[in-house]
Amino acid sequence: MKNFKTFILDNVTLLGLITVIIIGALVSPTFLSLQNTSNLLRSASIMGLVSVGMTFVILCGSIDLSVSSVFSLSCYFFIVLSRYSVVLAILVPLVVGVVVGLVNGFLINKMAIPAFVGTLATMLLVRGLVLAFSNNVTVNVGTLPPVLSFIGRGVFLQYISFPLILFILVVAITSFVLKKRFIGRTMYIVGGNAEAAKMMGVSVQKTLFTAHALCGMMAGFAGIIFASRVGSSYPLAGNGYELYAIASVVIGGAALTGGIGKMTGTLFGSLIMGSFSNIFKLQRFIDPQWEFVMIGVILLAVVIVQSLASKYGSVGRKDTKDYVESLGNS
Repeated sequence: MKNFKTFILDNVTLLGLITVIIIGALVSPTFLSLQNTSNLLRSASIMGLVSVGMTFVILCGSIDLSVSSVFSLSCYFFIVLSRYSVVLAILVPLVVGVVVGLVNGFLINKMAIPAFVGTLATMLLVRGLVLAFSNNVTVNVGTLPPVLSFIGRGVFLQYISFPLILFILVVAITSFVLKKRFIGRTMYIVGGNAEAAKMMGVSVQKTLFTAHALCGMMAGFAGIIFASRVGSSYPLAGNGYELYAIASVVIGGAALTGGIGKMTGTLFGSLIMGSFSNIFKLQRFIDPQWEFVMIGVILLAVVIVQSLASKYGSVGRKDTKDYVESLGNS
């Protein structure tokens, strides 16, 4: 019985994904078709990259509401600069994401502004820049250079998209960083107990700066792939993505209070969100506008389960103490 409980708690997100896939197969016969699966995984990968960045800040006990606006601004720069330079079209959106992340880190660390308020302000500011730069109209480029077009549209073996490969690669790298590298372990410690982190000599400010910079960079990276996929930039691109990213991370097992979570959980959480959205587009029983209601219900259920697990003791999760010990032995 104990082993069964341990298995359930350790694999609840994977089991949730399997459940969603079964529901999708029952709702629509086209859900598991190769073409639909390929499109689903491509879309989930783009959102998943935003969620990877969000995982860093949530692990630190912070939040970033500006990712959707950074995503949109990156789309704009990618499309505009693709007319002049392949290198700039890729580099500038990433730098923009890092700069916005550092601004968020400055507001939170140096100005002592709550993360929710500070990143909300940058979200509005950056979205305003997108509207001003684009004159509130869709910006088209015509035909992208082949190398830039491949980023969002490339496929292998007909159904394996290049964005999916990038997403899996990013998850693998970031998982390694969180588990095996100093900066990754300090994120868990800062999120679990900032005071303990300070007493150990860990720079809380540096950790938060790094987490927000990475979050902004990942939003910029996702914007590049999205713009490459659609071949244009529109002012409201990425609108609401911050909520989807937060939901993916939390559904993946991360705690909004910080210190708990992993990238593989975010991977499965992103696939659950992508599958759920796809199911709503395929089904004909419920008005698609109820999608956000259902997502809210699922997210609330996950938070309640997390609260109960915290109250009665969870199984199979590495807590702050484990990371403190591993940091001390490194």
